[in-house]
Amino acid sequence: MIIGKKTEQLRTGDLVLHCVQVEVFQIMDDGLKMSGHGTIKVNDVGTIYMEFICTTSESVPRAMFSESLPKDPLNEEHKLYLRAQTISGDVYVSDGFSIKINMNSSFPPVHHYIFLSSINCCSTAEPHQSKEGNYLYFEFTEHFNIPANKSNSVVSSLGGESHSRNQTVLEMDGYSISMIKKLDYTEVSVTGCFDPEELLTCLKFYIGFSSASMPQFVYMLKRMGEDEQEIISSIANNQKRQRSSSPMVEIVADKKYRDSVYHYKLLDNIISLHKKDPRQFESIYSQWERVWCSFQSNNSIMTLTLSVAIEGLLNDIYIPAIKVKQNNLELEAEIKKVKQQIKTLDLNDDQRNRILGSVSYWKNITATKALDYLIEHGVITSADKKLWKELRNESAHPKVREDNLAKEKLEREKVLSCLNLFHKIVLNTLAFSGPIWVLQAGKVPTLEELIHTEILN
Repeated sequence: MIIGKKTEQLRTGDLVLHCVQVEVFQIMDDGLKMSGHGTIKVNDVGTIYMEFICTTSESVPRAMFSESLPKDPLNEEHKLYLRAQTISGDVYVSDGFSIKINMNSSFPPVHHYIFLSSINCCSTAEPHQSKEGNYLYFEFTEHFNIPANKSNSVVSSLGGESHSRNQTVLEMDGYSISMIKKLDYTEVSVTGCFDPEELLTCLKFYIGFSSASMPQFVYMLKRMGEDEQEIISSIANNQKRQRSSSPMVEIVADKKYRDSVYHYKLLDNIISLHKKDPRQFESIYSQWERVWCSFQSNNSIMTLTLSVAIEGLLNDIYIPAIKVKQNNLELEAEIKKVKQQIKTLDLNDDQRNRILGSVSYWKNITATKALDYLIEHGVITSADKKLWKELRNESAHPKVREDNLAKEKLEREKVLSCLNLFHKIVLNTLAFSGPIWVLQAGKVPTLEELIHTEILN
């Protein structure tokens, strides 16, 4: 394990793991086999790579020029695997990568660079650790903006003591979550009875959505019973400073919300939705992720992604719920009457079926109708809908135009304002009530109280 001094080297990008035995292979018959030694490092952009010296090889395809293996990355049988043993005896594994070969690859020794998305190290936990329940630890350097509820003291080597309110401790159902904001990174640990895989996704969404960042877990440690797994992941260093926009308010002076319970309740609701309806959770999580990534691009990409994301949430979550709730008997009777009249007209079968299909479409709920329903129930405003329609039309029917700084600024402000609609739909899905930031074109965001309106149950 690299716990201790090595984690600091990982944060700074100075990690070096010397491997005395390295194997690269395919599981299929007559698959590639290469062995030797090497060094695991992290490059300037945050990618983990293996500098591999191959000393023996079998079944390496002949290549006149540089070729990439596997030739068919989508074929599971062709997948490449890596196993590396460090000087300290730890064994790290990885898979799903590619390797460049050339005419020299069949005649070792040969020097290769292998870029890896992550490396894993599995081991058996100590007996006293497995009795403490499951454990999850991860750290990241992206922006962190969760309200703290605990202070810590730090004693310097000179004897001076300082205090900082930098920790959030949440007691959940059967487990405890601790989030500590350090000077250059944030560490999160969870102990108790929980599923590390499920909770990890929920925590990433909670932290990212609240902090307007996209956390990259460069180091992670998971323990379930006696099984312990350490994961070191490649990250994008340029993403560390990137941010989008969040409606969540960290500190509120109002006595009603001063204890930040409303904020922590959001995590409760995220976990609850993940268990109750994984499909809805997957929808809001994936749409949030896409919207966040689009905000690191230009205005046209943001506009397209945001408008489609809102429509996607309506189609996946709200329109099915509205269909169940709405039982328009008058419309059903009118459709039935019109269909009877159409059948009496002198039309061929193709014409008649087309018209009947169009009439049946009357009872379909479109994204626009779904927004009208949400307006009627006070979830969103008519201004939200109007702005979304403008952006949706601009995305569906783009025009060639010359932009200047003033136009780009105006368009970006419109997109930021349309984020209010996206945030309201996400927060309503998560049954959230509390203070939020509301963005306004060309103005300072205002603080408003959002009261949840039940739509989905």
